[in-house]
Amino acid sequence: MQHQRGTSAVDADAEPTLADIEREFRQWRLWVGVDRLCHGLRTTGAALTARGEDPYDLLCEIRRAESRLAESRPDGWSR
Repeated sequence: MQHQRGTSAVDADAEPTLADIEREFRQWRLWVGVDRLCHGLRTTGAALTARGEDPYDLLCEIRRAESRLAESRPDGWSR
């Protein structure tokens, strides 16, 4: 799987870490499960979950989930 580079806060050419993603999405709790997948749970607001093969894949899934949520809410609703 080809990943976009330049999303890590530490190294512009590195893949993001779970800590990088948590800084961008503070309402999410992230971890690596016993299944070796990266998991995310939105802890405030709408109950959302995401998982990915690696941190970058999880980041993409979180962005998709947040985008779907934003598109489904009427104008003026809080996150």
